[in-house]
Amino acid sequence: MVADLVEALLDCLGEIEFSCLDENTVNALLDGRDHDPFETEWLRVYHALESLKNEQSYTEKNGEEQERVCENAFMIIEDHIPGELSEYVSDDFGLIYDSLVLGYQDAWLDKLIAGYRNGQILTGEI
Repeated sequence: MVADLVEALLDCLGEIEFSCLDENTVNALLDGRDHDPFETEWLRVYHALESLKNEQSYTEKNGEEQERVCENAFMIIEDHIPGELSEYVSDDFGLIYDSLVLGYQDAWLDKLIAGYRNGQILTGEI
């Protein structure tokens, strides 16, 4: 189930209309992610997930799979828009993967996932 959802989200990521993302739009996305409320919420979820990880709940295999997911997300963006946005999206996919593996539920994260399902890279208040 985890792999299916992540693969579906990666497919959606590849279907984003990248031609609409000019330099100004990308810069606005990056700026919105580096400030509140997006940054605060992202970090809150990240720290919650990190606190749930232990040897029983998150294995070495999970870490390897998460790395593969992040690399795939990174390459999808990097192929269209080289730069920082690839890193941000990759980190989002790591967060999403970890939440699925750990069974972590969060309304903000659900909105982030929904954005990717709809072919959007979200920023700001979501």
